[in-house]
Amino acid sequence: MSNYGVARMTARHGLSMLKDEGLTVTRHGSGVFVRAFEPIVRDTTGAEVGESTVTAETDETGAGLTVRTLAVTAEAEPPEKVRTTLGLAEGAKVTVRERLHLRERKPVLFATSYLPASIAAGTPIADQEVGPGGTHARLTEAGHAPVRFREDVVGRMPTIEEIEELRIEPGTPVLSVTRTAFTQDGTPVEVSYVVLDAGEFMLRYDIGG
Repeated sequence: MSNYGVARMTARHGLSMLKDEGLTVTRHGSGVFVRAFEPIVRDTTGAEVGESTVTAETDETGAGLTVRTLAVTAEAEPPEKVRTTLGLAEGAKVTVRERLHLRERKPVLFATSYLPASIAAGTPIADQEVGPGGTHARLTEAGHAPVRFREDVVGRMPTIEEIEELRIEPGTPVLSVTRTAFTQDGTPVEVSYVVLDAGEFMLRYDIGG
């Protein structure tokens, strides 16, 4: 107010605009601060085919993310869109894995993966700890190696639950990624729904040869 000769409401409106644009963060009891963007680069361009995306999600220093398994269900009824995507018959069950990825102690990514229970149930995929290499390594060992992936990415504002789960700053969108893994013969063996804090991530893809 003193520097620019404006009224208190004008200054507050300006700060509110900066917050809505995602340029500042308010820390209660401390003040308003410029928001830093040091993105985690979700880079799948150098990943081996079939490699778990967990190993491809690292920051620029290579420090990576901590992955916390929240829940595993060996056999569950699939949502209709999952059943359709995986080409499952009526009554077929799925194995569900829910994971939270953290950068230091800040949650940045929530993922839910569905696999046909006929493939996953009774294997380490249905265990709390899936083992080295993740789900894709276990699929490969079982003769269902993923060799091709499709990702649909949508930017949107987060739900209330996502704001709480990922501790998302006001005015920050999320990236919603639907990732489907296919075997050599084109059979879908996994569909994952991933929600990323867009204030924390940059997605990198190679297009063409």
